[in-house]
Amino acid sequence: MKNKFIRIIEVFLILCIIFSIYKISDYHKLNKSFKEDNREFQNIISTSEDKSLNNLDSDTKKPVANTSIESSNVKTNDVSPQEKIKKLSARYKNVIGRIIVPGTDIDFPIVKGRDNSFYLNHNYKNEYHPFGAVFMDARNSKNFSDLNTILYGHNVRSGHVFHDLEKFKDRDFSNEHREIIIDTPEERMIYEIIAVYTAGEYDNYRSPNYSEDEWKDFISRIDSKNKLNNSINLDGKNILTLSTCSDEDDRLVIHAVKI
Repeated sequence: MKNKFIRIIEVFLILCIIFSIYKISDYHKLNKSFKEDNREFQNIISTSEDKSLNNLDSDTKKPVANTSIESSNVKTNDVSPQEKIKKLSARYKNVIGRIIVPGTDIDFPIVKGRDNSFYLNHNYKNEYHPFGAVFMDARNSKNFSDLNTILYGHNVRSGHVFHDLEKFKDRDFSNEHREIIIDTPEERMIYEIIAVYTAGEYDNYRSPNYSEDEWKDFISRIDSKNKLNNSINLDGKNILTLSTCSDEDDRLVIHAVKI
């Protein structure tokens, strides 16, 4: 009886090992396929290098010395950022733009679906992938004209999608990296980061528009939570919100204003 019990335990442990090897192998394949998808995106988008990105380190996209937020708003050498997005959108119709966050590995297409669930587990090519894509809130206008435009992305532990937003919890990093670049078929937009904080899953930071009183409450909540040492002045300004998961709380939130 004892030997039989030991045998059962041995079989159980072997099955656990096999399952673990399978999960590790599967996760490795997912990472590899995500990188391949992103390389395809980069190949499509990189017909020519943006002058605005020539001042960024090729590996980290960290601005070199003496660059400023304004320096990013420059035309490309021969193919504009707008034409690049048009080229990508012609191939993948739900692609509406591109997001670049200097100082991070975030350089991805932005997609927009009919709801906020499809792109949680589909890539920009509409293929199933559990890492998902960077996607705009379905309620937003795709031209970023709403008072608050929200972009979502998973915080993948292996370092993908919006994982690098964790860096902005460090105040020194945030002070040195203040811009987000958004390319659309119509224009290149530069946003300046003004707030970083964690929030609950159901906190009201993801509404495209607010009433006057709701807007005041919204700003007050940002002020109370903000990890950055700066005052918030959002009068007459459109904002961009990046939202991802966080170990510290349910969500990590970054707000930026269009400049």
